[in-house]
Amino acid sequence: MRVALAFPGCHRRGGVERVVFECAKFLAGRGHEVTVYAREWEATDAAIIYEAIQHRARPAFLRAPFFLRESTRRIRTKSYDVLGTFGCECPVGGVYWAASIHRAWLDRAKTFRSRMSAARWKQRFNPVHPVLLALERRHLGDMAYRKVIALTPEVKTDLRQYYGVPEDDVVVIPNGYSPEEFNPERRGERRNSMRAKLGLAPGHVALLFVANELERKGYRTILAAMRELRCPELRLIVVGRSDVRSVKKMAAEFGLDDQVLACGATCDVASFHAAGDIFVLPTQYEAFCLAILEALGSGLPVITSKVPGAENAIQPGLNGYLIEDPLSGPQLAKMIRKVLDKDKRSALSEQAPETVVHFQWPSVLNRYEEVLKNAQQ
Repeated sequence: MRVALAFPGCHRRGGVERVVFECAKFLAGRGHEVTVYAREWEATDAAIIYEAIQHRARPAFLRAPFFLRESTRRIRTKSYDVLGTFGCECPVGGVYWAASIHRAWLDRAKTFRSRMSAARWKQRFNPVHPVLLALERRHLGDMAYRKVIALTPEVKTDLRQYYGVPEDDVVVIPNGYSPEEFNPERRGERRNSMRAKLGLAPGHVALLFVANELERKGYRTILAAMRELRCPELRLIVVGRSDVRSVKKMAAEFGLDDQVLACGATCDVASFHAAGDIFVLPTQYEAFCLAILEALGSGLPVITSKVPGAENAIQPGLNGYLIEDPLSGPQLAKMIRKVLDKDKRSALSEQAPETVVHFQWPSVLNRYEEVLKNAQQ
């Protein structure tokens, strides 16, 4: 097949970007002709063709429609058997990988923000939201797709509830992880050197938080839990695109600036898995967070909130724990306290990789390849 994939990023520094990266690599490895239309990419496979799409930095709310317009224009100049897209900012008419449903997230966000709060007003008047909703409606409400990939049955329900997407138009395929990058052996080999690099002492217990958004993913909840635990041995490693100054400023507000390590974005999150002891992600909304799968694959116990995807991957007491309220520092502290015991943590760590074997990218993307084949023009 001649496959065109479109999304602003194709690399390992983000969630959806990582999915695009893995899809391109897998399809090229299967002998398909793959062209990626993106603003930025990580070129690790010479068989993949990359087409640069012009970037518009300001104003932020026009980035998505600008990418849609420019990528559509470029793709129309060439011929492909099938188009794979990964968000509402991508051209219409492809196999639409629903990494999230923006309308569903906005509704869920309202439940965490009081009606008169600054966050609620900011959400209401943020010009990005109506733009993304209009683009999402264009894809899903107008049924301008060949097929839709839902990461969980819950996302499939959201597609029907919000946009009337027929059940037969949706295929449920979960996110995955790379077993070559994320495995306990690799984590063990790199552990001592990475902990030394980060300045972690043998007695430190390192929480790992990997996210590109602080509010939605629960950074403040983690800080509240650490403050409640009052454990001087705890350290929090923060990895992601969020501004390092914002990370440190918020930590200082909780009196935890000496216990938080702000590390910025990375293409090698597995190296931080090596340094960490517990993966924490009290997120407010996810379609299916692949960072959870990667952590479990590496052998990290995971504490996260009860959201779609996490409920499919987390087996409480076997590979981690779930909390009901992603805004509750006390709930999160209670679960972290369970895993502070070294023997308990070791048991969870040993059991974790086996629980996610069926989520490895090769088996997941075999199903995606079949959907693309059936959706050819």
